[in-house]
Amino acid sequence: MKNRSQAVRSCSTFVAMSPVTEQGTVIFGKNSDRPVNESQPLEYFPAADHEEGEWVQCTYIKVPQVAHTNGYIGSRPYNIFGFEHGINDKGVIIGNEAVTGRVTPELQWGLIGMDILRLALARANTAREAVDIMGELLETYGTGGDPLIRPQYFNANYIIADYEEAYVFESCQRLWAAKKVTDYAHIGNIYDMTTDYDFIGQTVIEEAARLGWCKKEERINISEAFSISDCDYEDGEAYFRFIRQEALMKRNQPFTVGRMMDVLRDHYEPEDRKIIPFDIATSKMPTICCHPGGMNGCASAASAVCELDKDAAEPFKFVYWGSMAPPCCSIFTPKFNIKWVPEELKIAGSLYEENSPWWQFTKLERLISLSYNDFAPMAQEVFQPLEDRFMAEVADLKKHYDGNVQKLKQYSQESFECALRETKKLIEKIEKQIPGARINYLMKDYFQDSAAGCGMKFKFSL
Repeated sequence: MKNRSQAVRSCSTFVAMSPVTEQGTVIFGKNSDRPVNESQPLEYFPAADHEEGEWVQCTYIKVPQVAHTNGYIGSRPYNIFGFEHGINDKGVIIGNEAVTGRVTPELQWGLIGMDILRLALARANTAREAVDIMGELLETYGTGGDPLIRPQYFNANYIIADYEEAYVFESCQRLWAAKKVTDYAHIGNIYDMTTDYDFIGQTVIEEAARLGWCKKEERINISEAFSISDCDYEDGEAYFRFIRQEALMKRNQPFTVGRMMDVLRDHYEPEDRKIIPFDIATSKMPTICCHPGGMNGCASAASAVCELDKDAAEPFKFVYWGSMAPPCCSIFTPKFNIKWVPEELKIAGSLYEENSPWWQFTKLERLISLSYNDFAPMAQEVFQPLEDRFMAEVADLKKHYDGNVQKLKQYSQESFECALRETKKLIEKIEKQIPGARINYLMKDYFQDSAAGCGMKFKFSL
């Protein structure tokens, strides 16, 4: 595996509002694309009351704690305080994307986008309230994290949703704007907002004009003001992926949970790929489902699809479907609004662990990468019927819910364990077939170097 830039320029976040969903619910989707070997645990953090004068330690700095924090589910890189995506007990869900900004970050230590996301989940009762909280955090503490190691850009855009509303939130250092979503929205690693914002930071227009990014006027074009003026290759790929996101979201059929899962697994249509002499694992195309052999060496480390239903019984007001590893090689399993997720999901550190679900799904992805056209169908033939069964069973549980929360907890645990068992069987089956398989030697460096970097062992050699 060759040396890669440490910048992570991938990720995709989507939301479909009730006018365009089959059941009149809100459906959220997110792929978290991160560097190779960066595990991503999923955990539930309970609500809590706090004493005056308490502080909360974020990734790089501490900020004052508030009197009460919500309970929330969060998916985070193992070595970072903040979340790539998460949902709180009030039904506020947020996903973020890194984006190149116009200026080099300030030298002051600050929050990072994922910290801001987690703090907002802890403090906000609605999506609208989250917008204000995130804007205030940005203006107060700035963004960028560690000024000694961060890349030139270090900004974040977000989709924030709840049962009733959703907002796109775009930021550049301490400047920000937000707009309300009417039908659907998606974000990638570019600025998309123009003059169509509904909220804007108090000093944004004045500061952007002072810096020469725009003319001082009543409304400004956020994309033109915030975007870097000279994109490099890694920035440019985000624009092509953004076009694909729009094509997928504007299709006419109503949105369902299954359709959002398909969006997160997208690798373009087969006829679009066939003229390029690489398989999906080495696509060399800016795809939504991200593989390390593709554009920038990142992988979809964790994914989420969440349906929010304001009219459902409390445990079903949201159903959070989570997967690990690129979703085209993985399976989504359900979690309910019951202040709990399976404990095993939080086991994920810097090195490979046999008892870590995240590392098991990642091991499967690495085996598949060696011969995607042979091995991915094997996984999909197991996972797709199982995932369809889970969705049908969850729909039945919702329809006939009798108030037994323990039953939902048991079902969530058992469905996760079932998926993990099948993953381990697939690992064993594929390992036995490797010696006679058609190996994709473009993936050899990735396979060997990534395994060496995390201590992952295999029962064969290449």
